[in-house]
Amino acid sequence: MDGQYEGKLAVLTVASGGQVTVSYAWGDMADNKPGVADGSGRIVGNTLKLGRLPNGADITFAMLPDGTLAATYALAGQTYTGPFARQ
Repeated sequence: MDGQYEGKLAVLTVASGGQVTVSYAWGDMADNKPGVADGSGRIVGNTLKLGRLPNGADITFAMLPDGTLAATYALAGQTYTGPFARQ
């Protein structure tokens, strides 16, 4: 992500209709301290949109044609974007 922020996404379940459960962990990002949150969301096409996390963040992931997972993380009026590397 812009400025080399850390984040990890684990998709725990995928149900018919694209419903997913996830665990998302993040490092220091602006005034937001590191943490982890379980959540749910939905996959439509190549995009995974999570429900709002407990810290107030809205996150969307898009699978790009080259296989890169691109993230958009919005929190407290700031938006951060960047690729995720598969590990």
